[in-house]
Amino acid sequence: MRETSHVHRLPVSTPTLFPATTTNVYVVEDQGQALLIDAGYENPAAAEHIIEYVKALGIDHLQGIVLTHHHPDHSPGARALADFFDCPILSHPLEAESINEKIAPRSVTSTLNEGDTIPVGGIIVSMLHAPGHTQGHLNLWLEEERLLFTGDNIVAEGTTWIGPPDGDLIDYLATLNRLRERAPALIAPGHGEMIRNPLEKIDFFIRRRLEREQQILGLLQQKPASVTDLVQAIYQGQVHPSVIWVAERTVSGHLEKLLKERRIKQEEDLYSLM
Repeated sequence: MRETSHVHRLPVSTPTLFPATTTNVYVVEDQGQALLIDAGYENPAAAEHIIEYVKALGIDHLQGIVLTHHHPDHSPGARALADFFDCPILSHPLEAESINEKIAPRSVTSTLNEGDTIPVGGIIVSMLHAPGHTQGHLNLWLEEERLLFTGDNIVAEGTTWIGPPDGDLIDYLATLNRLRERAPALIAPGHGEMIRNPLEKIDFFIRRRLEREQQILGLLQQKPASVTDLVQAIYQGQVHPSVIWVAERTVSGHLEKLLKERRIKQEEDLYSLM
């Protein structure tokens, strides 16, 4: 579906995490050229839908497929799309190895870093290295429309999990503040509808992380606790058992941040205040 003069959003069914049920694939187009952002899960029906949509736009040249990060609800679909369009697959260098495992025998054609640009017709898409959810997460900026593609750093519903082995909460908060400084007019998230209150949404994500941090510190003030103890205290009855691992990684991410900041200490599996 067309969202702006240059951007189309294609939500494709994918095995992702609740509340999301789809992953957004974006088409950025101008003057008969286009760039795809993310590719979804490896799903023949989704690939056919994307291909037919791009063909219907009259696109005669696809600049490539930029993958925001390696997670399996964003990257494996690139194989079928690159085969059909005979176009490059692009990612940050820190994501390339993990993506290659998911798209073999294809591989990342070349890598993108902070400040790199891709021309699409008469418009320019710029790369932002935005670590947090993963180390090599890319966000993209379309100055023409002051539009920010955030991958999983910002999603439309709920929040995104940040924790080991990929995530780093210190990096993530720094990324959110950098994105806020861009003052986007619109956010195109990895999951869900377009976000039309960008600054309010970014502030919500920052506030939610800091509130969770204070909650963990409050629990540790009462007594030392393990990750399991903290997850039970915070999430009991709030998350389905099938995704309790997300809560565990989220808590672990907060604990890693607090350890790096020397605000807590660890003895075996127990954490306590300094």
